[in-house]
Amino acid sequence: MKKVIFILLFLSSMSVFAQTKTFIREYTYQASDYDSKVTARVNALEEVKRLLLEEVAVFMQSEFEDSRWEKRIGDEIQSGESTEKRIISITAGITQTEIIEEKWNGVEYWLKAKITIDPDEMKKQLDLILQDKEKTEELEKARQMADNARQEIQRLKEELKSVKNKKEKDALQKAYKKNIDQLDATDWFNKAKDADIQKEYNKVESFYLRAIELNPTYSDAYLNLGLAYFKQDRYQEAITSFYKVIELNPDDSDAYLDLGDCYRMQENYTDAIVCFNKAIEVNPDESNAYFYLGVAYYEQKDYTDAIVCFNKGIELNPDDSGAYFYFYLGLVYYDQKDYTDAIVCFNKAIEVNPDESNAYFYLGLAYRMQAIKYYQKSARLGDIDAQNELRKIGKEW
Repeated sequence: MKKVIFILLFLSSMSVFAQTKTFIREYTYQASDYDSKVTARVNALEEVKRLLLEEVAVFMQSEFEDSRWEKRIGDEIQSGESTEKRIISITAGITQTEIIEEKWNGVEYWLKAKITIDPDEMKKQLDLILQDKEKTEELEKARQMADNARQEIQRLKEELKSVKNKKEKDALQKAYKKNIDQLDATDWFNKAKDADIQKEYNKVESFYLRAIELNPTYSDAYLNLGLAYFKQDRYQEAITSFYKVIELNPDDSDAYLDLGDCYRMQENYTDAIVCFNKAIEVNPDESNAYFYLGVAYYEQKDYTDAIVCFNKGIELNPDDSGAYFYFYLGLVYYDQKDYTDAIVCFNKAIEVNPDESNAYFYLGLAYRMQAIKYYQKSARLGDIDAQNELRKIGKEW
């Protein structure tokens, strides 16, 4: 019997490992006179990662049996981009490049690295990220920053070959090092994104801090660091990070939105409302700002302003996140004992998102309260059946 169990476990283990696929590539970087071991390593790592990500992207494209799914990846991409480039952008933030072996002899830096993926899990993660337009754009932006830095590095290397003036050479070498740091910072940023998906928040913090150390003006790293603090209820540290984003980019509506949410969680509604309004001022089409502004008003029982905000949010975004607006709008009416309008809103929330479980719960409560209200009115008019029904409901509660 033990042998049978062992064989079953062994077969199960084999099936698990059979689901993964490993890609291995190596790259040799020829160092120049102005390369150090550090800069040579960054260049070698970037190139071997690029080769690996391209291979993963080609493989994943071959895995897409549903052409409509592949088309979804290609939808809304910028002119000149391809499905493969979009997959590369996202894959960089949801995979880990593991260095197998590396050597430096003062002239060449050789690297051998691998990426291991589970194709089915990769599809799920790609799908989740594609549902979040902001995350997709963020990863594409990170890839573009890395591409720009790599191109600038190549340009500077060529220019350094011919320059003779020491002052000019020093300036070029400084620019070269800055772009190397940007390349490295982007790599740490992507590592942090992957760690965030895995909920390894201790790594997330250290990886974003490393990216910021390499590029102190990396606003996206500050923003995501703040979000990592927020997820851990470290609101004061999150507030500091979001203010740094605003300092670097005063027109970043996301930073104002996230800053306001920190204040809201601290029940500092005055500052929260200021931040949400600032997010709307910067981006009048920011439906999420209207949502959180409405929630802040709702939590203060300012129902009139809450209704205005939720209705504006629905106007701006009736489909994607409309369920949340309708649900909270229903809560506003429910708290005011307007069960008829509450029922309409909860039903609408369910229509937009049939998986909105809270809407079903409160819809049931609203129907119950509406019935009680009806029986109370009938009982006052002398309806015996209504009086009996109220007694029954009272016993149930």
